[in-house]
Amino acid sequence: MIGILVVTHGQMAEGMLDSLDMVMGSMEAVDFVSLNRGEDYEIFEKNMENKIKTLQQGDGVLILADLFGASPFNAAQKVAKKLEAEGIQSKIISGANLAMLLEACSNRMMSNLEEVFEAVKASGKESIAEPVMVAEEGDDDY
Repeated sequence: MIGILVVTHGQMAEGMLDSLDMVMGSMEAVDFVSLNRGEDYEIFEKNMENKIKTLQQGDGVLILADLFGASPFNAAQKVAKKLEAEGIQSKIISGANLAMLLEACSNRMMSNLEEVFEAVKASGKESIAEPVMVAEEGDDDY
């Protein structure tokens, strides 16, 4: 099974996992690391490294980060490179949202890390949409 780690600024990751639990129930091998205001960056990196090692069950870890190029994303890149040398595979994707997390959890037991990464990337793009306006009774277009 592919492990999933959500890394964000503040409490966003914790909120995403709370929402995941509401929609899909409690999930194994899913966790988060939050970078909180004033937190030591090296401690944040070490926490991330420990979580990835815990989540790793042989099939890799998908890391969902909130912003491309921001501190959680950059820390994930640094930690992932270090752990790759230890044989732990991971993929990092930015722009984390609930649709992407749901997609990852739905596919991680039947696909490999690369396939889940691609499905999550597609889900992230598809989940950005403009609502279709529905005509109501009495409107000229009804």
